[in-house]
This record gives sequence, C-alpha cells and structure tokens, in this order.
Amino acid sequence: MKPKYTLTFLVAVALTLITTVSCETVIDYRGPDAQPKVVIYSVLQPDSLITVLVSESHSVFQLRYQPRQIPDATVRVYRDGVLLEILSYAEPAPVPEYAPLSPYSLYVSDVNSPEPGSIYRVEVEVPGLPLAYGEAEVPFPVAAAITDTNSADIGNGYRELVVRFRFRDPAGESNYYRFTASGTTGYYYGNKNEPYNPFAPVSVQRQELGYGSLSDPLIAPQQEDDIFDMYLQNTYFLFTDELIPGREYSLRLSYTGVYPDTDYYEFLHARFCLNNISRDLYLHLQSYSAHIQTRDNFLAEPVPVYTNVVNGLGVVGASSTACDSLKIGEYPVDGVTYDMWLY
Repeated sequence: MKPKYTLTFLVAVALTLITTVSCETVIDYRGPDAQPKVVIYSVLQPDSLITVLVSESHSVFQLRYQPRQIPDATVRVYRDGVLLEILSYAEPAPVPEYAPLSPYSLYVSDVNSPEPGSIYRVEVEVPGLPLAYGEAEVPFPVAAAITDTNSADIGNGYRELVVRFRFRDPAGESNYYRFTASGTTGYYYGNKNEPYNPFAPVSVQRQELGYGSLSDPLIAPQQEDDIFDMYLQNTYFLFTDELIPGREYSLRLSYTGVYPDTDYYEFLHARFCLNNISRDLYLHLQSYSAHIQTRDNFLAEPVPVYTNVVNGLGVVGASSTACDSLKIGEYPVDGVTYDMWLY
C-alpha cells in the first residue's frame, strides 16, 4: 500500500473512532427547566369539596422516569389570606401489578367547599422541591336557561335539533366562560317503516354534547371561513364576554341526527351548563388545547402551556356553574327493551 493511501486510511479510522466515542458520551444538562417542579391542578367549585392534584415534573432528559404517588406533601388552603385547612392525602385504589401508578396524588378537604367571591391560595410543599402556590378568586354563577328548542328536516332522513341557551353577562367586569353539556339518549334499532316492535331494543348511551356549541359564532367564529381546516379547534368550548359585555345573549346549540322519535320510545335527557371560570383557568385550557393541536406540526410555533403556579406548573383555577335540563321522551318505560351502553 502506498504511503498516501495509508495515511488516508488511518485518518478515516481515527475519525470513525472519535465519532463512535462521542456517541457514547452522556452530557448532563443543567438548564433552568431541567430540575423537577411541583405540579398543581385544582379547580375550585362551590358545589364540591376542595380537591388538589399534586404531581412533579420531570425533564425530557431524565431516563427511566417512573410515576409515583406523593403521600408526604403538605397542602395548605388559605381563604382571603387566612389558613382554612391542611388537606388530607387520599390513597388511590389498588391497581394490578402490570399497571403503572397514577402520577397524580389526590389531596381532599374534609368539610370545606369554596365560596363565591373569596380568594383561595393553594400552597404545596413536596420534600426536596421548592414550595409552589397559586391563587384563584371563585366567580359567582351566571344564570342560564333553555329558552327555545326546534327541529327541522335537513334531508337524507336527518333532522337538526337547535337549542337556544340564554344568559345575561354581568356588567362592569371581564368574564370568561366554558360551555359543557352531557346527556343520555335512546335510539330505536328496529324498522321505523313498520309499527313499533317490542322485541327490538332501544339502545341507551351517554353522550358528551358540548360539540353542539360549535355552531355558535362566539365559540367558533371562523367556522364558515375554515374550508381547509386550518384554524385551531376550540376543544373546551371557551369564550369571553368581549363582544357581549353586560348584554343578554343566546348560545345556538345544533345537533344533527339527535332528535328522538318518541313514537318508537326514543328519548333525549340532556343537561346544559354555563361555567363562569377564572381568567387563569381560561388561559390554561386555551393554551393547553393549542399545545396539543400543534405539538406534532413542525411548521407551527410551539405553544407553551399557561400556568399561574409560582415555582411550579399546572393551574389553580375556579368555576361556578349554572345548568338547565332538556327532556324529550320518557325513560324508562315499562315493557320497552333497552340495550345499555353506559360507558
């Protein structure tokens, strides 16, 4: 072998060895976001006891992360600056050995429910981590009611059910809302071209009905322009009073194929709720929705999830709810066969 080719060969071998060694070298990262933080999730609701979920963050560089329960945290709740209670740890139900532990540790109040108009501070101390805390003022509920329902034939055997859900926005303040709805429906699976057959079952299902609000311009303002499905979806059905300050407004809720035929013992029993939520909870849900929808899109700007927790992550928010019910058809009815799909 000539000396020139020998030298070239040795250089190539040396570069290969250097590359191989560098691939096996582990470099410790010590950036500002690498250290674990306390994670707090708490939504204060006047109709429920105070609950707080506690967890801890972990770095993407942390190898073999194992979720764990944190039974030794100290969780304090203050109301209007005065210590109200130290919450108790609630041990989770046993899980099979092959199932991972839940990373969220539940702390609950024994007696206290949030009061509208009060400011609550949730402090969490986890051994080895800095104390973290967040605050929320519990809003007052905003009364809402169903004012109209109608249905229309939209072709191909389908009907559209439209519900009007009216409320008046409180004047002189900024308000943040979330619409939620759920219901139990019954669908007859017999032949509707024939008289009712008592041996043909009515299928009973529970459904989330919040999607009906996507027909309202306050909740989905770009719906008519989004022919290429480019806009982010309003996953949590959020809106503000920016366009309706201090005014009365009726949400338009649209459902296709939901209207029951009561001649065949079909039914719809639904509950529609207007949640008056804290600003921090609104921003957290809005940013989390955007984060989930853009995280796998390399063309999109990364969206950080909003937090109001000092020295930590998560959210301490509040929500007060006003609901109204809609009932079309009877359930249960003696002599009718039901298939239950209540999942």
